[in-house]
Amino acid sequence: MIIKRLETSEEYIACEKTMKEIWKFDDRDVIPHHILKPINENGGLVLGAFDNGLMVGLLVGFLAYYKGKLHHHSHVTGVLNRYKGVGYQLKQKQREFVISQGLELVTWTFDPLQSSNAYFNFAKLGVVSNTYLEDYYGKMRDSLNEGLVSDRFLVEWWITADDVVRRIEGTFQQPRLDKISKVGIINTTESRDGFRKCASLDLKLTNRRLLLEIPSDITLVKEKNMDVAHEWRDVTRRIFETYFSAGYSVYNVASEIKNKERRTYYLLRKDVHENRGS
Repeated sequence: MIIKRLETSEEYIACEKTMKEIWKFDDRDVIPHHILKPINENGGLVLGAFDNGLMVGLLVGFLAYYKGKLHHHSHVTGVLNRYKGVGYQLKQKQREFVISQGLELVTWTFDPLQSSNAYFNFAKLGVVSNTYLEDYYGKMRDSLNEGLVSDRFLVEWWITADDVVRRIEGTFQQPRLDKISKVGIINTTESRDGFRKCASLDLKLTNRRLLLEIPSDITLVKEKNMDVAHEWRDVTRRIFETYFSAGYSVYNVASEIKNKERRTYYLLRKDVHENRGS
């Protein structure tokens, strides 16, 4: 596998094709090659992951301002399904590039109900978030986002922070749910027709650490019962907006198998941003 910045016209055009294959985009949603090139050559970054000359993954980011701070905003990162681990390699190449620019922060958005992305971003990379964006992109046409309003987290990846470095070095210990003390349980869930439904929630907790369960496969929920998928969007929006406004941030994601069922939880705490430069 070779990961590098795009250089030739052929590579930029191949990037359009790979976007379509990864996200099932039509022509209206693809970033055109004549936009990718100036991004890549004017402070931004366009990476391709190549397997024997075939582009199987990509990353596009650009310089931006966040809360008055110059940083790198990562717009899209994607990999063909059969290539595991390439997304992580792309993000590490991005990290190296941003550090070479003298910057310390990378931001991006993602759907909080996409549990695999949540685990990758928080548990594997070490991002944090206390920003919830309602219907950020408006109606989206791709199959991944079809059916739900495009609510998003804006995540912050402080690329030189201790938690991030320890993850890269392999010394970070992912917390076990049964070892987190004095945690407040935001919601309870119940299993129905092969998926989880939110049964109750508490919006008045004051514990330093909180736990929130989300569906481990929101795509499955959408396929089986779109009404329940909409309920998950509505209830998690209320939860995150309430607790973010109360000073909490998401700092990790835990995922484990209980009784042969995958369960996924967000971990929130009040002091996460104090040592992150924001």
